[in-house]
Amino acid sequence: MSAIAKEILSKSASTVPLITRSTQPKNLYKALKVMDQNGVGETVTTTKLLNKGFKDCYYKVTKVKLRGPELNHGRAYGIEVWNGKVLNNGQPVEIRGGLKWNWIKYTPTTEHVAQQVKAE
Repeated sequence: MSAIAKEILSKSASTVPLITRSTQPKNLYKALKVMDQNGVGETVTTTKLLNKGFKDCYYKVTKVKLRGPELNHGRAYGIEVWNGKVLNNGQPVEIRGGLKWNWIKYTPTTEHVAQQVKAE
């Protein structure tokens, strides 16, 4: 590496933005790509559902296939939970509306988690 390149890198290293886990709403694929393992194992929901007052309505992500130059598109699959009840016998389904709505990471309420533990 040339001396000029080293000098430029040393001066710009402090100004390089870091990618952080943002809680800002994004499309599903932008939200998943910054999570560990592309979001597999995480729970996500749309801000639309939260704004309408729906509690414990989310997807637990099981599989993600990201594509595109910036990994902003793709397919995601997960276990759908609606009002605390697992749908489709716990089988993963394609998460619809990944580009249509804003998605955020979701933490289920403690009551719902306690019900799942009792059921198992």
